[in-house]
Amino acid sequence: MHLNNNLNACYESGYFNIENKINYSNLILESIKQVNLKIRPHALNIVESLEISDDILQSAIGNSYGDIYETHLEWAKDSKLNHTKLGDAIPDGFMENIMPILKSKL
Repeated sequence: MHLNNNLNACYESGYFNIENKINYSNLILESIKQVNLKIRPHALNIVESLEISDDILQSAIGNSYGDIYETHLEWAKDSKLNHTKLGDAIPDGFMENIMPILKSKL
C-alpha cells in the first residue's frame, strides 16, 4: 500500500515509464488483491502463532478457547444495547414512545 500511495519513487527510478499509458495504481491494487487471496487461508495460523493474548486481540475468531459462537453470544449479551433502565426485556424509550401508540393515547 505504501508503494501505491507514493508512486513517485517508481517513476524516479525508471521502473515505471511515464510515456506508457498504463494505470500503474490499478496494477498495484490488483497485485495486492492477488497476494491477499493467497495469504488469507494462512492468516489465522500466522496470527495465532504470535500468541497474542485475547485481551489485546479483540476477536472471537482465533481466540485461545476456539469458541467463536459462544464468544459472540457473550458479547451480544453484554452489549450496552441490551442493558436498559427498565431491565433487559424493555428497550429505553419504549414506554414513552411506543406504548402510547399501542394504547392509542397519542
